[in-house]
Amino acid sequence: MKRVLAFAFVALFAAPVSAQHLDAIFTRGREAYLEGRYDDAITAWERLREAGVRDANVEYDLGLAHVQRDRYGAAMLAFERALRVDPSDADANQALASARSVLAERRAEREGVASLGDDAGFAEVLVRPFGEPLLSWLLVGLEALLLVLGVALVRLPRLRAALAIATAITSLLFVAVGTGLLVKRRVFEEGRRAIVVTEEAALREGPDERTARRGAAHEGDAVHLLGEEEEWVLVELGAHRGWVRRENVGVVD
Repeated sequence: MKRVLAFAFVALFAAPVSAQHLDAIFTRGREAYLEGRYDDAITAWERLREAGVRDANVEYDLGLAHVQRDRYGAAMLAFERALRVDPSDADANQALASARSVLAERRAEREGVASLGDDAGFAEVLVRPFGEPLLSWLLVGLEALLLVLGVALVRLPRLRAALAIATAITSLLFVAVGTGLLVKRRVFEEGRRAIVVTEEAALREGPDERTARRGAAHEGDAVHLLGEEEEWVLVELGAHRGWVRRENVGVVD
């Protein structure tokens, strides 16, 4: 389990609950985890989320507690949340891959299919290691560089050919980083990313158990949440859409 060095700093911004109270909740969760009371640890750290705390280390520890209780879908959800906060978190990335591997092996034994549903596109995979702040600063830096190159093109005609090449390359990088930032902010996506946290979730035609079953999503599958109606949510899994009970999925965002 990680030491949450940044927790006190994050807690300061989780109003209206006091930082001292949040720190006490975290400490109870840590003690419960170390004593093997994993459900108590999960309860404590979920309270932090309810209070508005968004910390990669807390999410990571929450995922480890779910692993100990054999809840790999919920663990994947926590690890993905950790990576949303800190995309460079190598421990969370490795833990996510391990949880995914366990569920894939179980599905292979049960169904002969050794993969999980994942809606992550190629562009999202490329930008996953980079955080929004880093991409934003890169975009600002490239914009400034383009301005400097533009001025240099006017004032240094002897270097025009080299400067034109540099400007073209910088422009391509500017477009690539800008597109990456939009992908990171999910501008091109419909709905919110969610993870199936129960062993199976029936996809139904409508928000009612009496409607026809269209298929099923399984633990660890990544889906898009498109709509909500009382205790039901409309999700998209690959080419399939259907309504599932709210408790079957957890939203990453």
